[in-house]
Order: sequence, then C-alpha cells, then structure tokens
Amino acid sequence: MLKYLEKIFPEDIEVFLFTTKSHKSSYKLDKIKIVDTNCSKIGSFTALRKFCRRNKIQRIISLGLLPYEEFVLLFSTLFSRTDFLYFNLGNPAEGFKVGSVYLRLISIFEIFFSYILSPFPKKIILPSIDLTDLVKRYLFFSRKKIFYLAPTLSTKRFYPKDKNKIRKRLGFKKEDKIIIYVGRIGFLKGSDIFSYVIEKNPDKKFIIIGNLVDKNFKNTNSSNVIFLPPKPNEDLVDYYNASDLCFFPTRIEGLPVVPREAMSCGIPVIISDILPVKSMKYAIKVKINKEKMNNAIQEFFNLSSFERKELSEKSRKFVIENYEDDSWKEEYIKKILN
Repeated sequence: MLKYLEKIFPEDIEVFLFTTKSHKSSYKLDKIKIVDTNCSKIGSFTALRKFCRRNKIQRIISLGLLPYEEFVLLFSTLFSRTDFLYFNLGNPAEGFKVGSVYLRLISIFEIFFSYILSPFPKKIILPSIDLTDLVKRYLFFSRKKIFYLAPTLSTKRFYPKDKNKIRKRLGFKKEDKIIIYVGRIGFLKGSDIFSYVIEKNPDKKFIIIGNLVDKNFKNTNSSNVIFLPPKPNEDLVDYYNASDLCFFPTRIEGLPVVPREAMSCGIPVIISDILPVKSMKYAIKVKINKEKMNNAIQEFFNLSSFERKELSEKSRKFVIENYEDDSWKEEYIKKILN
C-alpha cells in the first residue's frame, strides 16, 4: 500500500511513515520519509502528537487492521489542526463469529471500540464493497463519511505465464494437479480445513507458502505437501502460474490479497463464502465446511479443459476491471487527500 501511495501521490505532497524503531528496517521506500518513535509503544502516542504539531502535519492515515489504531490517531489529533482518516484493511464487523471464546470477546470489544470512535475520523475507508455497505447500515450516523477503496494490485506484475515451462523449472510434472495456498497458516485462515482437504486428496500436490501458526498443522506430513517460507512477489508469480487452483479457506478477511493475485495470474480460486468476498465474481465461493470445500475441489478438477480455461480468463479480466492499480489512482487521491 505504501509503495502504491508513493507511486500515485503528486510530487508536492510530503509523506511520512511514523513507525517504531524495531520496524523501521522493514520498509524499503523511495519517497516516503520514515520516522521512528525511538520510544516505547505507550510513549509513541505522545511522540506522534508532538511530531504532527512540530511539522504542521495536515492529515494522518492508518493502514492497519485493528480499531486500536483509531484511538492513537484520535489522541494525536484531538484539539489540533491535524485530522485523520481511519483506513481499516481488515474486517472489524464479523470477528465475533469465529475463533475461541476469548477471540470472540476480543472481537466484540473491537467492534464496540470502532462504533464509539466512528464520529471522530474525517473519513472511514474500508477494503470491501460488501463490508462498506454493512458498516454504513450500522453506523448510520456516520454514513456520509464511510467509503470504499479497493486494496489494489498490479496485474502487470501478476500475470499469466507458460504453465509447462514454469513447472519444468520448479521441478513439477506436466500432469501434476497442483493446489496453492499463500499466507499465514492458522485457524482463522482455515488450517483445519486445509488439513482435511490434504488428507482427502493424496493424488494432488499442495504448495503452501507462509508462516506456520497452527501447531497442530505440523502433523500434516503428507508426501504430497510442499512447505515453503514466504516469497517475494517475483517468485510468487511463478508459483501461482505453476498451480491449477488457489485454495483459500479463510474465516475472516477484509478483502484478501492472495486470491486476487492468483486470479490476476489466471488461476481460479476456491474461497470461503464470507461477507467481504461476495462481490468477487468468478471466485468459487464455498461455505466454511470441510466436506463442502473438498467437494468443490473435486468439482473443479472434473471441469473440462475448456471450462477451466474460460474460468481462468474471466478471473483475470475481473481483477483487471476491478482492482488494477492504475484505474484506482484518481479515486485514491480524491478520497485520501481531499
């Protein structure tokens, strides 16, 4: 997201990234100036407020997942000339439906927190059309300040390649049936469903790229599973293109990036039928259920080559029309800077 903002913002707009000292080295930015707090997390609240006043910052933007950031922004701008936008890339509306009792209670608290703080931001921006409509319905008193901005991607970076050549280079066979998953491997991402599907499909190869969070998933030692650490985008493109299908059985998302990256490469997607992805046309949406997910995989591989090619082409076209970087440039500038 930061790279995208660097690309689209006018030259006369000065942008700072305010972060902790331990995270400073994580960012490789060209135009955005990185400022570290050089203090504790609690102390950073005051440090951000002082920084805004000293540098006459006009606007702060959050690019995160949790409502706690909204409180930080409110504290940093209250009774000052600086305003703030609350850009939540996650899903603050439905976390109470999944996870343990503890996680559900936390989610309820977060939703309440977001509700109480909603009158204060200049704008509230969400990453899904469906999620935006839901939040507008419940935050009716703040409806006019709630907007949708799609987390964009470059369809020039994620594009179809010659599947057979990529497979040969990566060590796969032409006839292999390959399913890919990219991301954190934990319960909220559907690790238990993935374990079930792997067990039921010994004739298929599974490429799993990401960090392992679910300790129980370590027991999945099937010979048809390839575990890989997180990869840079230039490598991900090849692994997507080597695959027949992207499987993403997540339980909660804002608007998932991985399925759209796969679709941009012309790789069909099976994804959980959750609210934020309702408008993702041509993604195969399935209820969060082990058997139904597995059945969807069987049905996909039973499609004819013509049907799969057609789904591939429609998937990429949909991403180009709805999430391409270039087409969202003016809308981002309008919503964030105005």
